[in-house]
Order: sequence, then C-alpha cells, then structure tokens
Amino acid sequence: MKSQMNIMVKKFGGTSVGSVERILNVAKRSLDCQLLGESPVVVVSAMSGDTNRLVALGDQVFPHHRGPAYDMLVASGEQVSVALVSMAIERLGGKARPYLAHQLGIFTDSMHSKARIQKIDTQKILQDIEQGIIPVVAGFQGVDDADNITTLGRGGSDTSAVAIAAALNARACEIFTDVPAVFTADPRLVPKAREIPKLSFEEMIEMAALGSKVLHIRSVEIGAKHGVRIHVRSSFESREGTWVVPEGESMESAVVSSVTHESSTGVITVEPLPKGTEVLAKLFTALASKGIIVDIISQLEIESGQRLSFSVGTDDVVAATGLVREQFGSHVSISTMKDVSKVSIVGVGMRNHPGVAAKFFSTLAQNNVEIHLVTTSEIKVSAVIDRPLLEKAAQSLHSAFGLDQ
Repeated sequence: MKSQMNIMVKKFGGTSVGSVERILNVAKRSLDCQLLGESPVVVVSAMSGDTNRLVALGDQVFPHHRGPAYDMLVASGEQVSVALVSMAIERLGGKARPYLAHQLGIFTDSMHSKARIQKIDTQKILQDIEQGIIPVVAGFQGVDDADNITTLGRGGSDTSAVAIAAALNARACEIFTDVPAVFTADPRLVPKAREIPKLSFEEMIEMAALGSKVLHIRSVEIGAKHGVRIHVRSSFESREGTWVVPEGESMESAVVSSVTHESSTGVITVEPLPKGTEVLAKLFTALASKGIIVDIISQLEIESGQRLSFSVGTDDVVAATGLVREQFGSHVSISTMKDVSKVSIVGVGMRNHPGVAAKFFSTLAQNNVEIHLVTTSEIKVSAVIDRPLLEKAAQSLHSAFGLDQ
C-alpha cells in the first residue's frame, strides 16, 4: 500500500465548486497533484448559495427548528457537489469515487446542526488510494449511532477535512477558498490588511472564535490536537497562502497578529437574578446542553440580586432567550442588544508585552468608540461595540498596532 505520507487532503469550499467551470478546475487540480505523486483525498462543500437556500426553505416551514429533518435537508447540498466533482474527474480521464458521510463512516454525536465527529472509518479511502481512485467526500455531514444524518455547523466542511487528514495521518490538509490567504484583518473592512504567511494554531483558534470566517474553529482545534498542518490557499491561484502550524514552527510573533471582528453578535441582559454562583452555573449548563456558545460574560451585584449580561451568536439569540425564560419565568427582565459587533486583537506575542490592553482601550477611546462588554486572555482582547462604529474601530486598531502595509 502507498505510504500514507503521500496523502494530501484537499477541501474545496462553496465558491470553489460554484459553477461547472469551477468544478472542472477542482478536478484538474486534483488530477495534477496525482500526477506529481500525491494521493489526493477531496472534501467538498455544497455549491455556493445552496446551503443558504436550504436553510431558508427549512425556516419557512418551521422557523428555528433543528433536528434530524433539518440536518437531512441541509446536508443534501453536499450530495450534489460530490457527484459533480466525481463526474468531472472522470470526464478528465481520472478515477473517482463519491462518498456521503454515512457511506464512508464519519460518525458523530447526535447534536443536530452542531454535531461533533467521534470517529472516521478510513478503510474505503485507503483501498481507493491503492487503486489510484480519488475519493471525493461530502463535508459538513456525519451520521450518529441511530443512523440519522447529522451536520457539523456552518463551515463544518473544514472540520470534516482536517478530521479526515488526522485519521489518515495525511501530510497536510489544504483548505481551498476564494481568498488567497489569511489576512491581518478583513480586507473588505480594513483596506490596508496584508497577508500572513504563518500563524500558530492558538492564534488561528482565537481568530476563528472571534469572528474570522476563514476556518471553522473546530477544524483548527482538531489540527492542533493531532498535529495536522493546515494550508489556507486560493482555489484560483497556484501560489502558497497561509500555513497554520504549531507555535514552534511559526516565525517570531508580532505583538498583535490580527484584528478580527464579528459583525453581528447578540447581547442578552437578565436582571434581577438571585445572588449566588449556583444560579449562574445552572443557566450556563442549560445553554451548553443546547450547544449554545457563550462568549463574553459580565456580572454585576445590584441591590435586588445580580445583573448578568452575556454575548452569543446572532443565530442563538432566540434559543438563548427562551432558555433564560424557562429557567426564571416572569421573575426577571430580559433585554437583548442586537445592533452590535465584536472587535478583537489577537497575537501570541501579547504574552510578553505589557500595555497591549491599555493601547486597545485608548485607541477606541480616541475614536469615540463606546465599549459595552469586554474580555481578555493571554493572547486576545475583545470588545462589543455599536455596529456602525465597527469599521472605524477595526481600521484604527489595525494602524495602532503596526499592521498596516
């Protein structure tokens, strides 16, 4: 059997398979790599726009419903891509075999719309590689113990690809997308943003958690855990992009590597809650059980008990508010703040440089940007601000920390 060191997992996102011409480009790139002695394993997303269309259909029938039927609906987009890419490879003279997750054996838990991969059966892929066949695998989806189709959340094809690379002990996982690399900020928001040649896993995890849409956060977590080097690069150019690697492989780190943002977030404020940490523990346990990720938390003692504010993704505002109401009924007041964004700075170099948070706050203050919530760690500072001020905040932070070109 071929050395597993030759295996290269290649993930192509929705824009990369968004038309017949682009699908043929994916097929050609995959076959070119095979000619160079690599053993490509191709992972694909749904064609651009398909998942949004399917989600919208589901919400028209049953708004915010998440369950086996929802996952079966939204997973159908990848079935089209897998079939078309396989056909394209065969049209160009290659051999391909399409796989949906249940056919291959990508097993997950049963958290519908946010499932986590538990194990992957690699036997069929390895048999295909031995026979010169290119496996084409549906990303974003899995199957649970009850044989239900599950999905991994938006961007989950990245996670599928890195998990397959880890299971195969692949040489690397390439994430092909419509951007040429990871940038110091979103170029659409910060025109002076520049490409980053290398990032540590830790930095990329923070960036993904704080709003960067380049990589799904769980894909980077899996990469870090299993040592899978991730290469983010363009589907439409041959040059290198950004490598996400262990911290020791990255270059000497700048104090701040990037300015990251989440344009739409939600802040929920609840008061008055009874005093005591048991109340908070019960609430956040309930939120976690529904797969709702809580980001920034602010707690304040008030005369009648305590006031709690926390931020969640906009998709989770309705579910989180409903859980709070279930927990505390009409005894509390619940308010939501929706016209807000999150802006953050990230960099492993922050560990050894004092004064980073001070510069962050002073820069926002100088630009009259009010902060509603804030959180810090060793390698990040984040603030929730009014959405209309996001562009000004991101550009001023990018300049203040020396990231401009």
